[in-house]
Amino acid sequence: MILNRYEYTKIENADLPPSWQSQKDLDDLADFLQQNWEQRSVFYDDDEITSKQKFISFIGQQGIRTDKYVGTLVFKGEQLNIYPQMFKKNATFKDTESLSQNHLMHNLVRWLEYCNKIDYPFIHISSELNDSEDLKELFITLYIDYIRSALKRGVFHQYVDATEDLNTIKGKFNLNDYALRKIPNGKQDYFNCEYSTFEYDNKVNQIIKFTCMELMNIASPKNQKNIRSILTRLDEVSLVKCKPSDCDNIRLSKMHKQYRIILSMSKMFLLNRMSNYTIDTNESFCFLFPTNLLFEGFVGGFIKDTVEDYAGTVTLQQSDMHLIENIEYDGQSLGPAFTMRHDIVVEVENKMFILDTKYKQVSRFEDNLDEIKRVVSEEPKQTDIYQVCEYARMRNVTDVYLLYPMFRYEEPEHAYPRGISKGAKGDI
Repeated sequence: MILNRYEYTKIENADLPPSWQSQKDLDDLADFLQQNWEQRSVFYDDDEITSKQKFISFIGQQGIRTDKYVGTLVFKGEQLNIYPQMFKKNATFKDTESLSQNHLMHNLVRWLEYCNKIDYPFIHISSELNDSEDLKELFITLYIDYIRSALKRGVFHQYVDATEDLNTIKGKFNLNDYALRKIPNGKQDYFNCEYSTFEYDNKVNQIIKFTCMELMNIASPKNQKNIRSILTRLDEVSLVKCKPSDCDNIRLSKMHKQYRIILSMSKMFLLNRMSNYTIDTNESFCFLFPTNLLFEGFVGGFIKDTVEDYAGTVTLQQSDMHLIENIEYDGQSLGPAFTMRHDIVVEVENKMFILDTKYKQVSRFEDNLDEIKRVVSEEPKQTDIYQVCEYARMRNVTDVYLLYPMFRYEEPEHAYPRGISKGAKGDI
């Protein structure tokens, strides 16, 4: 069963897949989402400080409600695709019949390409779209590509500590063991030694091999072929059952930094595949991204590409100023407070602009003067207006923008309102 829904949409219990409807099923789903929530930093930092998952809200036996995260969730073989609310034709449109999973993937991947705040390096990701049926397959493809790229540079070797009895002394000789155990037991020819070996059969390669084996049965035929090629290269590596936590215990040198993303993705796949709720051939995986982060990152990345063509510069998430530049107490300076973080700072032709993205819908203006004033006065948060005006004052600039998304089928309006805030040093 495949469900297509928008963000911030309630799904009644009766409309959920049968394997999600009981209270135990919902509790299992909540636990599965919680595990993925705790590992989301593999892909992004959404500045959420809460430890409880916010992918989906649970409304008891009434059902669930999607939140501000979009992407694909598969649990016990049943799939929920969550689309951006801006895919609607208008604010009241609810129909999801025309939604295409390929369209979700195409847009999501394009946003990720531009998104500066997503840690995952989506390089050449568009070239994989034609062969990927869903996000799971896309990530498997990318995972395989990273492994193959790393193997081209050479198979990972690592020093591994070992302790054993040898006929010759190697490394650090355990004199106490020799005096107290070997000599009294007539084993004068054996020496207990601690030493390090440069091993090919190490934990990193074991994690990669086990993860590839786990992915084999759920990958596409093309990816299965590529996985077999990887397993051939790792033929002499032991097949050891690995847990997600094993990926946390690996220490990598700067020389092997390319393996960090491989281990992060290994952890993600192991977390999804080895869940207690994955039974027999039923799949469970979770690829959900915060839409406000995608919107901000996409707009910032797109503007950066565009402005560079005009010899301009764009800085994303600039945070070199403070709202309070110094705290003074009893003659002492305690330093600044309240870091100001600008979403997008544009400098072109010796002029600076500050842009702040807001992922929320606002009403259309439609040349109605009364409606324009109402929208400007009521729909942007007052704190957002204060925020950008303070940015302008601190930077001594005159132009600041609040950017909102349009619905999928909306036509651009021919003009937009400009608010004028008068000040002693000039109008903003």
